[in-house]
Amino acid sequence: MSEPISDDQPDLVARVRAVDGVTDVYSPRSAVTRIPGLIAAAAGKADDRMAEVAVTVRDGVPLVAARIATASQDSTPDAARRVADALLANTPDDARISIQIARIH
Repeated sequence: MSEPISDDQPDLVARVRAVDGVTDVYSPRSAVTRIPGLIAAAAGKADDRMAEVAVTVRDGVPLVAARIATASQDSTPDAARRVADALLANTPDDARISIQIARIH
């Protein structure tokens, strides 16, 4: 079972947003875990698209997950590699990185 390290990862989100070819950052968590935020957004109390880089630990290994949108004029695989490199540069050496492409604009 994985345990979240922190739900607030603004520095990692900013680093991912700064990567060439990235147009947006979304939460990699499932819709079920985002239900409270979606309800708050529907009530006008929060943004329904929480930008987040999820950092958890499973069996002592940090897992870092990002879900991004990329620019259509850029190579999506290259943008994903740049995001992974940016995350690897800012996480422990043994971290496992997962990049999910949500959209290509």
